[in-house]
Amino acid sequence: MTVINAAALFEKRRNRRIPYSRYVFFATRRQFFEGELKDYSKYGLFIKSPVLLPVGEIITVALPYSETEKEKRKGAVVWRNIEGFGVELFRDPAKRMARKDFL
Repeated sequence: MTVINAAALFEKRRNRRIPYSRYVFFATRRQFFEGELKDYSKYGLFIKSPVLLPVGEIITVALPYSETEKEKRKGAVVWRNIEGFGVELFRDPAKRMARKDFL
């Protein structure tokens, strides 16, 4: 008999989420913010924050888990709830930002 995890049936993510708990900085075109990165995957993040950005907002995130220091990535807010919001990171390497591009 095969046991199927019901949550796995509804999971749309292709990449495994990695639990994480560390402060993260992110910015819109107009303002800098601080939140708590709760989990991440290759192309997505969940940021716990009292600031609820609108779905579709483009942000730049300083990635604290990156192997290279000071890596920044752009992404779009794809969902939000009362705890925070989900970000889909852009896959195109040309849209990644080096530190010098961000300042």
